[in-house]
Amino acid sequence: MKKRNRISVAILVLSAAWVLSSPARAQTVSIPSGLQEGKSGQYDLAVRFSGYSQAPGAVQLMVYVPEGVAGKDRPVVVFYHGNTRDRNYYRDSVAYMTARADKYKFVLVSAQNWWSLGNGDVRGANDSRLAVNLVLNELKDEDIFDPERAYPVGFSAGGYVAVLSFLNSLNQFGDQAISLYSYEFEIDEDDVIRHYYSQVGGLDMNLFDYAGFASFKGNYYEGYVDMNPFVEEYQETWNRLVRSKILFFAVGENDVPRVKQQAPQAADFFRMYAKVEPIYKVYPGEGHVLSEANWNDFWKLVEEP
Repeated sequence: MKKRNRISVAILVLSAAWVLSSPARAQTVSIPSGLQEGKSGQYDLAVRFSGYSQAPGAVQLMVYVPEGVAGKDRPVVVFYHGNTRDRNYYRDSVAYMTARADKYKFVLVSAQNWWSLGNGDVRGANDSRLAVNLVLNELKDEDIFDPERAYPVGFSAGGYVAVLSFLNSLNQFGDQAISLYSYEFEIDEDDVIRHYYSQVGGLDMNLFDYAGFASFKGNYYEGYVDMNPFVEEYQETWNRLVRSKILFFAVGENDVPRVKQQAPQAADFFRMYAKVEPIYKVYPGEGHVLSEANWNDFWKLVEEP
């Protein structure tokens, strides 16, 4: 074992002794019967969880199923809007996304995430991810969408949340990491992954195997990607997990300075840690807006055979 990982594992084991002694954190969500049956329409969901970082008790989601779209062969797109203090933006101001759902025939999940970047603390971005993952895991066996064609996408601050949702929902445990964790905690290898996530919402809130992501004119902040300390070969693991996925960045030639600085940093994360080259497109003449050209280029990748 590499020395640096011995240190990180030791720190985790010491901290976990306190974490694992704390009460389990419960989460609840009620799925409307119409949605369970795949009926077209707009559905409001509230995902309650006592362990959110910044969300006030519940994350609100809107699920939009266009007429004639629900089916196990159709994609699902999770949309994270840009930074706003409007708590209802996810539902009341996303006609541009429901119109795309109608046109391109996908199921839309629009997530409330007004808290994520409003005060300079981006930890709340993970709250939206946890809520969405739980709902997708609840619905994935209902033949409403193809769970192997699920994509988090976002604009501006939401682009950062989309990248974070994709990365932090990957199951980083391989055989070696499972064996190490099993040894450190003296538990059966079959229980390792469940045990690892047991105090932070459980498997269904933390894990979902997304097919890729799109960050449209998105921000990026280092230090918030969960790097499993039991994984020794980071590059090999991350390469295995993401090399077949759609990794899409759209940046405007005349974009805001922060995005022009941060978007390349996000792309560099994949180059450095996964040894893969993401799709990184700069759009001539474009500013800070989610254009139809941005969307079309991403959607062509989704619909490729």
